[in-house]
Amino acid sequence: MNLAEYGMRGTRLSDSRRYFLSVCLVLLLVTWGTAFALGKAHAQEMRLITSPWPPSNFLDENGTPTGISVEIVEALKKKLDIATPVEVIPWARGYLIAKSEPNVLLFTAGRTQERLDMGFQFIGPVVMWTHSLMAKKGSMRQLKDLDAVRTQNLTVAGVRGSWQMRLLQKAGIQTVEIESQETGVKMLLAGRVDLWVTSRLQASAILQDLKLPADSVSSVYTVRQSPSYLMLSSGTNPQLAASWRNAYEGLKQSDFFDKVAEKWSNELGIPLRFSPSDGFFADAPNKDTTGF
Repeated sequence: MNLAEYGMRGTRLSDSRRYFLSVCLVLLLVTWGTAFALGKAHAQEMRLITSPWPPSNFLDENGTPTGISVEIVEALKKKLDIATPVEVIPWARGYLIAKSEPNVLLFTAGRTQERLDMGFQFIGPVVMWTHSLMAKKGSMRQLKDLDAVRTQNLTVAGVRGSWQMRLLQKAGIQTVEIESQETGVKMLLAGRVDLWVTSRLQASAILQDLKLPADSVSSVYTVRQSPSYLMLSSGTNPQLAASWRNAYEGLKQSDFFDKVAEKWSNELGIPLRFSPSDGFFADAPNKDTTGF
């Protein structure tokens, strides 16, 4: 081999090395990019916000978040290996935060077209609510419709910023906005309002917590039956959203929901069941002892 041939072969080897190094560099950059994206998603942990809405989510006597939906979120946190605390704040403030910031999980919330248009995403449903107008026991008969509430000039207490309040206000009904369901039942029983809008499941839990008879109130009109969800704010990191959604699907493959239903049935004295299409719901007892 002469020097010219050796030089040409050296050049070919050099080109081969450059190609090999280029491929390695591309693969390395892809790997770094993937790791960075995953690290960024992990760094952008979901902010977890709920509001007092027993028995789904509320603070126990020690100030610790608890409830049916809180148990779901805590189980998801365990599967995702995160320790982000659940914040319990008034609904109106939590909803404002969720409308303003990405990577927020607000629970539980109704899946409305308005919220879908705003870019919210939903996981669930987790709880099925039967929303009703509650009256003090023996104070009035069944109401035919919302127009009957308006024409009789009845006043309804409900949680500030909720879709129930917006619905009633659009119907021209006098409302009193409150920060908690406990305030609603207290105002109702004290005669400060005529009606209290809540769910039958909530009413049972709150009356029990306040040590009031289960038949202190009765449903005089069913507003709507609707499922509620874990709601993800607009702009949430797609990988972060997918990890929570996958974790929820994983729970559905276990006996987790059956165990939670059994636990809260005993806690509330109300038979609860879970179905993937409805979430947790109050099963109809053999005998109605609630007055609802």
